[in-house]
Amino acid sequence: METSILASAGRPLWRYLEAHNVDAAALFQGVGLDPELIHEPRSRYAYALLCKAWVAAAQVTNNDHVGLESVKHYTPLDLSALGITFLSSETLMEAFQRLVRFEAAVNSDLRFSVVACGERVELDSELAGVPEDAVRIVEDSRAAILLSLCRQGLGATLDPLDVGFTYPEPASLGDHFALFRCPVLFSQPVSRMTFNAADLKRPFTAANRELALSGDKILEEMISELQESDIISKIKRAIIDDLPSGTPGEEDIASRVFLSSRTLQRRLAEENTSFRAVLLEVRRELAQKYLADKDIPLAEISYMLGFSDTSSFSRAFKKWTGEPPAAFRSHLAA
Repeated sequence: METSILASAGRPLWRYLEAHNVDAAALFQGVGLDPELIHEPRSRYAYALLCKAWVAAAQVTNNDHVGLESVKHYTPLDLSALGITFLSSETLMEAFQRLVRFEAAVNSDLRFSVVACGERVELDSELAGVPEDAVRIVEDSRAAILLSLCRQGLGATLDPLDVGFTYPEPASLGDHFALFRCPVLFSQPVSRMTFNAADLKRPFTAANRELALSGDKILEEMISELQESDIISKIKRAIIDDLPSGTPGEEDIASRVFLSSRTLQRRLAEENTSFRAVLLEVRRELAQKYLADKDIPLAEISYMLGFSDTSSFSRAFKKWTGEPPAAFRSHLAA
């Protein structure tokens, strides 16, 4: 499956563009990203397209250090529940363990590993398939934001023993040294940060076990959704999310599940169904579920199912079941 990333992880780029007086929405649209998704909590972008947007941003602002500068424009909430559960951990080591366990909820193919070597502990990261022109931006941004999270968690100065990148050494290193405050190595086998083992035992200033466990549950659910292989289930979830905004189109839903319209049609045909049939099934199932709750007004149900008004919903429901929604509800109550 194509690598995807939470759309909210694109917010630092959006803010960077705005800070440099660049039309962020236009740049996102120009590379094929829907600007509206950046505001949706669990929406995702194709990772290759977000990389393309970063490269375009570096070009339009003429900035080789755009990845490092991204740390000035992010907040922990851009990482969804991962930012919360990381900062709510008891120690830096526990935070790293959560990163290893849950990073896939943010970037579906990014993998972290913790390697202990005596008094040194390495946090390695690997992500295959990053476009060559985006490797430096991606690794710089990842390392800068991760170190910022670590420093936030400890509430004190924290300097790594060294930081390593897979890309060749750039001409200017001043910004790297200013940010990381340690030796910086290049052309390394993996992207990594190395810490003193004693630092990983230090307690976080905002440790909150209840909040951390709550975040863990959200992240487990997000990963479970990503691992779901049933294309029909994915399409149904996307339709349910979009229905309150009106009847979703096939092309819109295809982009939500990272497929082209043609591929979506083919995949559904393999399941002996069609987009129209799945949409109808979702609406019918939700309608019956909502009507079973007598406290939900028909007007609200119409809205939640994407109908323009109650009359349109009533006509559709009668066509599905042979009776209007009010009569269906009365029969349930009886």
